[in-house]
Order: sequence, then structure tokens, then C-alpha cells
Amino acid sequence: MKRKKIILFCMIAVAGICFSCNDGNESEDPYYAYDPAKPTMLISFYPDSGVYQEKVMLIGENLPINVEDVKVYFNHRPAAVIGSTGKRMYVQAPRLPGDTCVISVVVGNDSLIYPDPFYYFTSVSVTTIAGNGTPDFRDGDLSNSQFAPRYICVDKDDNVFVATRNIDPDGHTHICRIDERNNELIAIAMDVTVNVPAADPETGAITLSTETTIGSYYSLDPQELWAPRIREARWPEGVPRPDNGWKHCMVVNPTDGYIYTRYYYGQVVKINPQTFDLDIVTTTPQGDSYGMTFNPLYPGILFIAMWSNGGEGYANSIFSLDINDPDPASTIQRLTSPISSGGHRDGEISIAQFRNPSQIFCDNDGNMYVADSDNHCIRRITPELMVETVLGMPGTTGWKDGGRQEALFRNPRGVGIAQDGSVYVADNGNNRVRKLSIN
Repeated sequence: MKRKKIILFCMIAVAGICFSCNDGNESEDPYYAYDPAKPTMLISFYPDSGVYQEKVMLIGENLPINVEDVKVYFNHRPAAVIGSTGKRMYVQAPRLPGDTCVISVVVGNDSLIYPDPFYYFTSVSVTTIAGNGTPDFRDGDLSNSQFAPRYICVDKDDNVFVATRNIDPDGHTHICRIDERNNELIAIAMDVTVNVPAADPETGAITLSTETTIGSYYSLDPQELWAPRIREARWPEGVPRPDNGWKHCMVVNPTDGYIYTRYYYGQVVKINPQTFDLDIVTTTPQGDSYGMTFNPLYPGILFIAMWSNGGEGYANSIFSLDINDPDPASTIQRLTSPISSGGHRDGEISIAQFRNPSQIFCDNDGNMYVADSDNHCIRRITPELMVETVLGMPGTTGWKDGGRQEALFRNPRGVGIAQDGSVYVADNGNNRVRKLSIN
């Protein structure tokens, strides 16, 4: 932290000296008038590498003074423009633009590119925020809390909700909320059986599927202080029903506001959260799925993580379907490796392998994080559909915080993402909730 402050101070000092310099050909005014009739020229930038929110100085000629008149991109991600003098412009490196970045400057209809790349460095670390390793439930202070977190989600206000599946001495299972600000674990509902939770990005309401009946699920409304309400979706008349209410995950589509869930028997349905009317979207291969997500970069595409009992070659896979297609069944495709026995392999999604992938969730930039349970690690699917291991050592179990070389998990089942990009993990085998900080 001290090193970053020193570097930033030096950059500002150098910039101040440069702005005040007069070589005899320039005005003593450190700001140089922008002439839209003349071309903008790019000369250089520094530093040539850095991390998320790195301050980068772009040097050129005839740069717009008004930051609203210029756009800067690192690869295809927009960078925040802090200020400009006409010859020097400060920008901040955006989040996860890729390892090697092309910096482009857009002025009006002109797009200019610096010939040299900017090298982006990513650091990831994990810390334990709740749970002491004991599954018997105890709420209160986070450092002394006890529970067995199974699945997790984060709402728009960064409240963390956890669904537990293990039984405490009183015979209860729980829905809990983690309040990091007040360092507290709070039990919201006891003696309930719930699965993967989902947060509505607009209303903040939380929904959790349950297997009690065909259409049952719980809802938690922040306007009611998340008091648990049991709901029953209305199955359409004349449409065959599943034999059981085995549905394990829910997700809210930010485009239409409907709640989507999938049954073990393969039916993908959507539920109107106001009327509770249920419509069949399509039928997929049979098997358990503990993760579903929508991606803002691929509107209408529903991504589903299939457990090892997935039928018709879909076991241990990530597959997708287009809910907006007139015939969604025709769009169902396995995205990952056709090897159904499971394994671990990074790379292009068509060759990537998972072993019992569980909860999957997408951030605002289009990165999908997967709790790869039986590989004991957290995986990421980039917007370019490349798969990489973020943290954890494939095939090795344990509990250890730290960076890429140290971090260990044991059967992580849940992932949730906060507004700042932090990833929360329900580390089920270690009876802890952990937080990934990604820079």
C-alpha cells in the first residue's frame, strides 16, 4: 500500500512538473486548446503494466480537454477518464480486460490505437469470513459462528444469504444472512429445506427452491425485512407435472423479471413473481442441476451446470439454451468437453472439463464463476468462453487462505458475487464461507 501511494505521488508530481514546463514554443497555460478540425495523435503512455484501477497517463497531441468528448478502452472494456490537459490524459485501468491490452482512444468518429500493449496483472486471494469449521449451528459474531453453508447468493446491496443443508443438534436447517458490516451471522428461517438461492437484481427479493411440493419455493422480501414466505407456483392446467418437486436452483432473468428453475426430470420453467403463474420453457435431459445463470453479454441464453447424474451425455457439463427461441429445445447444447465422466481441464470451453459443477453465477462483466465441487476449486468462464481455474488445487482438499499458490477448498458448492466483483464461496466441506478478492 505504501509503495502504491509513493508511485501515485511521484506520478502526480511528475505530471505537475510537466504541465508547468515551458519549452519556449508552448503557452505557459498547462492546458492546450483542443481543435476538432485537427487530428488527434497518440505518442506514448506509462506505466506499461499494472492492475485494476491502475492510474495510466496517456500522452498525445490535440487530446480533448472535456473528458466527455473522449472514450478510452483497454481491449474492449471502457476505462474511466479522470482528466485531460490536451497533451496528457489520466485514465484508470478497468476490471479484468485481459492479460495483454490494446489501448484505444475514440474521439468523435476516429478511433486511434497505441502500438505498444499494456500488460495487465491479476491477483486473487481468499479469506475466511464466517464459520469455524464446525457444522453445528451457532449464529452471532462471524468469527465464532458455526454452520454448514451449502449455497449462497448476494443481493444488490451486498447482503450475503446462505442456505445450509446439514442438521444441527436441534434438528434444524437454516436460511442465514451474513452482515459483514456489523460482523454478524443472522438466522432468518429455521427448520426449512431449501436449495440454491437467487437474488432479484431489481427488487432485491431472494427466492429459494424447495422440494416439498411441485411448485413450492420460499421468498424473502427486503421490504418485509426478509421474513420468509412460502409460495406455490401455479402449474398450467392440462400440462403433465413432474413426479416430484425435485428442483435445486433458481435464477432471476434480469430481462423479463421471471424466476427460472429446473426440475430433476428436465423441465425448465419460468414463474411470474407477482402472480405465481408457471409456464414451461422447454424440457432438457434428466439429471440434477445446482446452478443456473444468465449472462448480460448473451441475453436470453440460460447457462446450466449439470451434476454427474446428467442423462444423455450431459453429466459433468455446462450447457445452455436460448429461452427466446421459438423452439428452445433445438438450442440446447453441451458447451464443455463431451467427456461425461468428469475431470479437470482449462482452456477453450469446448475442451474444458468439470467434476460435479455446482452453483454458477455471472458478474456484471460477463465472467461466470463455477463452484467445481469435486475438483475442490473455483473456476471462471470468461466472456470469450475460456475456462480458467481461479483458486484451489484440483484434486487436493484442505482449508487454507491465501493466493493462487496456497488456497485450498473442500467440496465448494456455492458462489455469489457482490457489486464490486468480490466472489463469496460456500465452502461446504470446510463449513465456512470464504471471500475471493480479485484485482
